[in-house]
Amino acid sequence: MNNRELLFFCSTCKKQNNSELDNRQCDIPYVRKSYKRGEYIGFHGDAVNHLMMLTKGTVRTEIVSSTGVALPMENIKATSPLAPGFLFAENNQLPVDIIAIDECEVLFITKANVEKQMVQCTGFLQGFLSFTANRMNYMSQRLKIFAQKGIKAKIVYYILMREKNGEFDMGKSITALADYFAVERPSLSRAISEMVKDGIITYDNGKGKIVNTKKLEDLIY
Repeated sequence: MNNRELLFFCSTCKKQNNSELDNRQCDIPYVRKSYKRGEYIGFHGDAVNHLMMLTKGTVRTEIVSSTGVALPMENIKATSPLAPGFLFAENNQLPVDIIAIDECEVLFITKANVEKQMVQCTGFLQGFLSFTANRMNYMSQRLKIFAQKGIKAKIVYYILMREKNGEFDMGKSITALADYFAVERPSLSRAISEMVKDGIITYDNGKGKIVNTKKLEDLIY
């Protein structure tokens, strides 16, 4: 892996210009693997013994219940690491299936080589820790949303996370929100329209205002 590919993690490299980067030595041994659309990159329960860096394409992650129902979690686009936090977990099993949506390339870097780079480059270590902490916060929010019963409850919880002075910006398209909530797009659009009709919120092009706080909170309490 050359230094430019390390830019994703390395907080030191991100601050440098191209000429400075050319003089840095950030080589890490890796194995590159290619995947076709629909191929599984990893399965739930697999041991995470390598840092997996998605360098091309998009993957989706999902959890499959004991009854065989697949619950989509998120889509991840290159360039991005896949489940990096589990590399150093005591229980280092992959929590989801990882499936290629289109043609993908993934770099596999051994745990030993990741540890070596962390010792050699504090910027890499800081970037890795920062990304992992942010992912933990992101997944915590996702789990709280999944715990809400009903589409409207999920919408309300999401609005309350993003609300400022009674106004909110969803920050995603309806299609992206439907994927985020793991619901059908028409069902999500209908739920938002009903909340607007009931005088709970206003909503236009991803932005809105909370009109009736009590009615809003009643949807989740």
